[in-house]
Amino acid sequence: MTSAAASIGKRIEAMPAGEAFTAGDFLDVASQSSANTTLHRLEREGKVERAVRGVYAKPRRSGLLGISAPPSADAVARAIARSNRWVIAPAGDTALNMLGLDDQVPASAEYVSSGPYKTYAYGNTEIRFRHRANRDLVECSPTTMLVTQALRALGRDGVDDEVLRRVSSRFSDDDVRALYEETRNSTAWVFQFAKRLKEERGL
Repeated sequence: MTSAAASIGKRIEAMPAGEAFTAGDFLDVASQSSANTTLHRLEREGKVERAVRGVYAKPRRSGLLGISAPPSADAVARAIARSNRWVIAPAGDTALNMLGLDDQVPASAEYVSSGPYKTYAYGNTEIRFRHRANRDLVECSPTTMLVTQALRALGRDGVDDEVLRRVSSRFSDDDVRALYEETRNSTAWVFQFAKRLKEERGL
């Protein structure tokens, strides 16, 4: 085994079960070709699983029978984004579900992205990327992007006191301050939501 392959193996061993990755995540210790070869070998040995083309995951076991459970669609989406150097944020029902604003499991995993429109079949669902202008993504923290996309999914008339309470319960004071500052130039009602959240926290 080459030193590059050994380094990749050790890094995967240290990952939590269900973590998704691509060859590009190991370019600091191996060439693209070497990383691809190593991941193919580890897949044959059952040490990693293929999620979608080019994306692998560390196996995780679920339930008393130890059945292998696939990585989350979010983990796969973020691996795809890293590989392509896209900035992404959960959107639509995916964002609502992540914030606990909708208990229904989304039919597909939806993201806004600095990359092109793309759809990946993943198990019984789809991972969808919708292009947004880069400036709408890179200037905000992940928390702000998530909250903003969730609010847009609800629409102005769907944002009430219960939404404010649930969002507030999810984040720290620093997150709320960042949301307030980073939505100043956003849609007016989104900024007003952030302003009210900040005021109710006494910040």
